[in-house]
Amino acid sequence: MSNEIPENVKESLKSIGLTDYEISIYLTLISKGPMDARELSDASGVPYSRIYNILTQLEKDKMWILKEDSRPSRYFAKSPDEALIIAKKQYNTNFDGHSNKIIHTLTPIYQSHDTPIKIALYIHRGRDVCINKVLSLINLARNSIYLVSTKYEFLEVCYDDIKKARARGVTDLRLLVEAEALEDKKFLPLIKKYNALCEIRWRDQIFGSAVIIDEGEDAFIILSESFFPEKMSYFGILTDHVAFGPASLYYFDYLYKSAKEVDVD
Repeated sequence: MSNEIPENVKESLKSIGLTDYEISIYLTLISKGPMDARELSDASGVPYSRIYNILTQLEKDKMWILKEDSRPSRYFAKSPDEALIIAKKQYNTNFDGHSNKIIHTLTPIYQSHDTPIKIALYIHRGRDVCINKVLSLINLARNSIYLVSTKYEFLEVCYDDIKKARARGVTDLRLLVEAEALEDKKFLPLIKKYNALCEIRWRDQIFGSAVIIDEGEDAFIILSESFFPEKMSYFGILTDHVAFGPASLYYFDYLYKSAKEVDVD
């Protein structure tokens, strides 16, 4: 067996589900090319008494190698990229099946005890603190940014960073504004600028501002000043609970789908 394969690669193969013997066989085929079972046993160090069981696992169950119909049969390694695509698909399929079983079985048991959930709730007060948090999320976004706002200032401050996000490849950009904004002459030029970057819709009764990134991976909500005195017009909320981002995305989708498209012409 060649010593040119780094140990960290072997550890990575082990971490995605290959056994030590499977790793030895696969790396031997990668390094030395096709072999029959006897040759593989000698080259890899896998005992001949175990070799056929391991080869069957790799060929039929995990599908990392191919068997040639010859006498004696020879075995070929699939390319690493093909093998990993198969492994990832198998992992996702198995994970979904196991997770559904776990959720359906254990969730009713968990809920029967009415167990309180402890979460960290973070409050951001003040304009600069809230704006900085919003901009930091915009700059972290990789795939999507969804904005909601009732405030001209909020959108004005965010515009340059949204433009930069679009330039670096974030193309799923959506903006939801309140109907009153479209009646504000000051607001319209800004809406037109955003229209060149993202899809815009409007609706009545938006109760604050928000940013949601990367399909709900993270979110930050700023409640409207209508909830608080003027001195607390920027009052942001976030939490580290795993459901906060997805729940924010779900609510945004509900609002957005029932909103109307903006005509800026």
